[in-house]
Amino acid sequence: MVNQLQAIYKLNIDHIAGKQDTHNIFLDYDGNLILLTSIKESGKYYHSIFHVTEWGVQSIEVPPSKKEFHYAQPLGENWQLVNARVNDKKAHNAFVYNESQYLISSFHLGDGIADVQTTKNAEIWVSYFDEGIYGSTIGGSGLLCFDKNGEVIFDFGKFVRTPSHNEIPFIDDCYSLNVYSNETVYLYYYSDFPLLALHNKTDYEIFKHKAFDKSPIAGSHAFSIWKGHILFGHGYSGKGKLHLYSLDKKTTKSFLPVNEQNEIINYDYAVGRKDKMFLVCENDVYLVDIRDVIE
Repeated sequence: MVNQLQAIYKLNIDHIAGKQDTHNIFLDYDGNLILLTSIKESGKYYHSIFHVTEWGVQSIEVPPSKKEFHYAQPLGENWQLVNARVNDKKAHNAFVYNESQYLISSFHLGDGIADVQTTKNAEIWVSYFDEGIYGSTIGGSGLLCFDKNGEVIFDFGKFVRTPSHNEIPFIDDCYSLNVYSNETVYLYYYSDFPLLALHNKTDYEIFKHKAFDKSPIAGSHAFSIWKGHILFGHGYSGKGKLHLYSLDKKTTKSFLPVNEQNEIINYDYAVGRKDKMFLVCENDVYLVDIRDVIE
């Protein structure tokens, strides 16, 4: 029998955003939820950002764009919007808007972007899926960090090629990224499926536990982490379940998330950052805090 895990209802996307054609969910550097929506009219995309914090919901309207944006993150006092696909090495696909919704800068982040997460000190971590890694733009290493002006300040490929780092596998497809703080970044990636912690862009910890590349964890696209425990979203199998792994004990415990009425939440996908995991089930969003699971 699979254990049940209480999830907290957070919001309904339609109630927050109203009419929209598409939506995407992200987390900021404090673990707050970001909702990005778009509506296409007359060949242009109209995007809205909804930033959900303990003080309420801040709504930011973005000027119309010819292209659809797939990621939204705070960048200092501004907001950065990113298109995951770009056709060439020079085309800009990251656009930074100020509080008055004016475009203040843009730059190239590469094609085949899997995730974008910014830090409190305005660094931009970008992971790539296989088409970006084996494409013709700058994402070949699978993970890059940019400063707020779009200049590369960390290249995972160069980091791995350092002789003292040769135990670290290269990235074929970065399945999940968790930018935990200004100093620490976790990633989980294909094809070796290690869990890797990067510290200050100079040091690392690598965990190559067998559970990470076997069912039910293998292929997970989201995780949260706290005190030697990792909560993974469903992987290649076990759709709708969550899996808590202990790095110390090397044990896995699986859960079915339930709502306040003890009804199973058959979530479609999960988004994780820091110790938070948000579950998206159609238009409803639930929160699981890993600290509540292990304490």
